[in-house]
Amino acid sequence: SDNSLHCLTRGESIGLTIVAESGFVSLFAVLFVFGIIFRNALHHVRKKAVKDWDFLQEPVDVFMLSLFFADLVQALGAVLDIKWINEGKVETGPFCTTQGIIQQLGETGVAITTLIIALYTFIVVWWRKGMNAILISKLVVLTVWAFIIIMIVVGNTTQGPDYEEPTPYWCWIGEHHTALRIIGEYVWFWLTLGVSILVYIPLFLWSRGNIAFDDRSWWKFTFHSRPDEPESEEEKARRRNSLNLIAYPVVYSILVLPLSVVRWITFNGKNQLGSAPNLIVISIYGLSGMMNVILLLVTRPNSVLFGRTGRAGRGRVSSPRGWIGPQAHAKQDGAEESSQSGRDDESQMGRLPSIDVESIPSR
Repeated sequence: SDNSLHCLTRGESIGLTIVAESGFVSLFAVLFVFGIIFRNALHHVRKKAVKDWDFLQEPVDVFMLSLFFADLVQALGAVLDIKWINEGKVETGPFCTTQGIIQQLGETGVAITTLIIALYTFIVVWWRKGMNAILISKLVVLTVWAFIIIMIVVGNTTQGPDYEEPTPYWCWIGEHHTALRIIGEYVWFWLTLGVSILVYIPLFLWSRGNIAFDDRSWWKFTFHSRPDEPESEEEKARRRNSLNLIAYPVVYSILVLPLSVVRWITFNGKNQLGSAPNLIVISIYGLSGMMNVILLLVTRPNSVLFGRTGRAGRGRVSSPRGWIGPQAHAKQDGAEESSQSGRDDESQMGRLPSIDVESIPSR
């Protein structure tokens, strides 16, 4: 069949309008985040020499920046649907190819970065490793984006002009390239969904005090139907705060699950469900950028990222009582010295919110 042109019905145009609107919502939300980052960073640059600009200091800073960039690209791909809505048809051409590339770049970037955040949270909480692996985190993110770009370039240069085509309500990898659809995007949807669920269960039990880690062997743990020792509300709050990052994979899983179900049903290329279910689930998934921004506000309402200029340094949660490792002690001492010198506000400018490592209680 000829997939180079698809004429939209009135119902499909209405559904696609909702998809574009969800893209606009996420786009504006993510632009708001980058606006705040730019403001804080600009203030920091004015106060500090370029060599002292410590914008990315923790792995989470790198991962979150990558996630919001991917959210931005993904939202832009949905916004481009306004062309098809205006013309009443989706057809191959330079614009179609551009949208297909943007869709794959953004959606795959969001999926893989969310997967990394889930794994990183598990490693930090369960094994207490990787807290200061800033160089490794940068290499991981660079590798991810290099992989996505290579997949896009290889597909568009080796698979012919029908690689990006109407599918049918927007442009993406054509239905004749099933293997590249799976490798380039689907597998990352499903892998992130599965890993997020597997990681969330033990971390949730740990946050409730039902799982205790072994101090000597990282692979050993004990399960308790009830915590051995009663915990104060403060202790429980610290455990919950340590899991802020896992909220991103969990919310992503909730948004991508309906999309995955529809994709599985229509995987053989036959659209047995019609346009409505497809457009509904993609509209829900398109709100992931907005949801990530909301999570950023909810999990760190007083973070340096959203603090007013000159007060951003106060957004960091102070170290609680209990276990504080050597690295955490060094950070705490450094923060105290900076505060005494009156420069703490400036040194924290532009920081992205990170996992509250110091609040992780003793095993």
